[in-house]
Amino acid sequence: CILKTSSYPAVSETSKVSISILTKRCEVILGQFLADENDLGDRPLPSVRIEETVCVLQELARLILDIETANALNIPLYLKDALRENQSHGRAHLLSLLPTFSELVVSREPRVRELVQVLLRLISSELGLQRLT
Repeated sequence: CILKTSSYPAVSETSKVSISILTKRCEVILGQFLADENDLGDRPLPSVRIEETVCVLQELARLILDIETANALNIPLYLKDALRENQSHGRAHLLSLLPTFSELVVSREPRVRELVQVLLRLISSELGLQRLT
C-alpha cells in the first residue's frame, strides 16, 4: 500500500523533509562501511557493520516514493526530467545515492555487492534504461 501524501498535507510536508534526512543518513552509514572496509584492509569487518549496511540497502530497495516526495529530492533537474519522461518516480531516492553505490560495487562483502547490483538495476529501470542485447 502506498500512501498518497497529497491527500494529507501534513504528511506530504513531513515526507518532503524526511526524505532528505533519510538519504543523508543512509549516505553516512554506507560511507562509514566504505571507510571501515578500507581501514581494516584484509581483516574482517564487524558483523554489526555488515548487518547494518545490508539492512540499509534492503530498505532502500523496498522504499517507494510518491511524486511529491520524489520532487523534493535534491537531484539534478535533468534527472527529474528523465524520471518524468519515463513516468517514473518511485525510486528516485536511489539516484541521490548513486555515487555511493558506485563505490560499493567493489566491496569485499558479497551480500553488499549483490544488493548494490539490485539497486543499480532498479536505477536503470527507473530511468528507462535496458540492456542493448
